[in-house]
Amino acid sequence: MLTYTQINKHIGCIMSGKKDLLEKFMDYLVGLGLQPGREIESEIKLADDFGVSRGAMRETIMHLSHLGILERVRNRGTFIKDFTCEKLEEITFFCFQFSGFSFDELKEARLTMETAIIPLLIKRITPQQGESLRDNIRLMRDAVNEPEKADKLDREFHIMLFSICGNRALMFFSNVFHLLFRRQYREKFLNPDAVLKSVNDHQALTAAIIGGDAAATTEIIRNHILPT
Repeated sequence: MLTYTQINKHIGCIMSGKKDLLEKFMDYLVGLGLQPGREIESEIKLADDFGVSRGAMRETIMHLSHLGILERVRNRGTFIKDFTCEKLEEITFFCFQFSGFSFDELKEARLTMETAIIPLLIKRITPQQGESLRDNIRLMRDAVNEPEKADKLDREFHIMLFSICGNRALMFFSNVFHLLFRRQYREKFLNPDAVLKSVNDHQALTAAIIGGDAAATTEIIRNHILPT
């Protein structure tokens, strides 16, 4: 995770006129189609190819190194870093926190995404995953008088749905739930009655998914997110 000092430095780099070089260099790297672990050209060679000073090229490489895209190894060179899904999720979540999205935007996105993944959920859920959802529900029911603990389990349940889809790209969109479950949005749900309602909704939702009933799953999700 970048520090605020690093972020300010990177913004300063862009604002000082290095943006074009950075964008061109990123396009260049994408165009090479290099896999993690592959070495890129030397700093001197790249500076010559891009028609810039070695210092400007070094700043650009360092910028991407701080972002975790490149890795500079002393006495060896610069390599494409192994960019794990966990690292991508970390950076995505960090960016989401500064996005300025409104609650209504996030809620609308959640409804759209959760209903969109229903076919994948029904197709790919395994008996073990179904049991994991039930375990979550049992823990949430046990925490009915501990609303904050139950709320964390509530968020975990919905993130698990994205995980069940088995699509790593979709998991990035589950970051919406981390924002929607911020305390300022959850006060009205931090009581036993609200927890029990969510438990019952999750129970019905799990049964509908396992039963392969797409229509029922959609209706339950819509009523859960947009209660009447």
